[in-house]
Amino acid sequence: MEREHIQKNQPKPQEVLPVNTKAKDTFFKTVYASEERQKKLAAFLLGIEGKEITVSNVRPVLFGNRENDLAFVTNAVFYVMTENQATVCPNVPYRLLEYITSGLRSTVDSEKLLYSRKRVCFPVPKLYMLQTGLESREEKLPEKVQYDTRLSDSYLAVEEQYKSALTEPDLEAVVHVYDFRMTMKETLEYIESGTQPERFASYQGDMLDYALTANGITYIQRAVKKEKQNQYVMPNNVFSVADYIELLVKRDIFVDLLTDKEVCDMTMAQFSRDDILLYQGREEGEKIGAIRTYQKLGIPPETARQYIMEEFGTNAEEADELLRTYWKE
Repeated sequence: MEREHIQKNQPKPQEVLPVNTKAKDTFFKTVYASEERQKKLAAFLLGIEGKEITVSNVRPVLFGNRENDLAFVTNAVFYVMTENQATVCPNVPYRLLEYITSGLRSTVDSEKLLYSRKRVCFPVPKLYMLQTGLESREEKLPEKVQYDTRLSDSYLAVEEQYKSALTEPDLEAVVHVYDFRMTMKETLEYIESGTQPERFASYQGDMLDYALTANGITYIQRAVKKEKQNQYVMPNNVFSVADYIELLVKRDIFVDLLTDKEVCDMTMAQFSRDDILLYQGREEGEKIGAIRTYQKLGIPPETARQYIMEEFGTNAEEADELLRTYWKE
């Protein structure tokens, strides 16, 4: 009886309002556009039946017009915030913190939140990230598919003289990562024979299917461009992204989506755009950053040259040109 009395007198959660429900066109958002798939995702991530789903994507001021990939409230209790990442970024916990803060703010009246004598109740935030992408070497892959990353990983290290102070951080954000990155060898094997990496054996469903789709498309595009041709071997059974999409349909992956021409066109355009940004911008920046870091550390330029060639598959001529341009005497 006492327990029932306590439950009846607990404040009711505020009504959750949908925010910016018009999502940008990406294949990840297209996959999870249907309520059925959102419910399946909630069941997979939370282990509960998602009876009620309210899409609640947000656009925090800090990120301008950028909207988070997927956010929804399920059963009016859990606020699920999910991002898809194609390149490794250690700042995801902070990004998701910004997103979830904006999302939670949208669920309550700001006046009540700041000044009311009555407690304001929020849905329980849950933060997730789906990591996809290709890696050149197996050593770059994580030991487990599922692991957590924290905001506190980015806090400044506390020096010895402060160890006796109250230095435990008072702000934390935990992101549960599902990392489906693959090596180029693994991706080629999947394309040619359907063989998935053994570490994926206990996983199935839309998240894994999305990763196999994204990683395969990225591989095919790079193989067709013949960039880094010593690493990207053209599969013997497909010769274009369109061929690969047909192969996925035969393997019963996203049949409802990949048989839609408009979705297919959007999907191929998305991954083409992502690939251009990655290889014309970010990778070039990583090479320049490596050169300047090696120089600041007093490491010989020959060592930087060797690192760039091994890490990025750059040939000797390109490595020499980078050093001539960015190694400042």
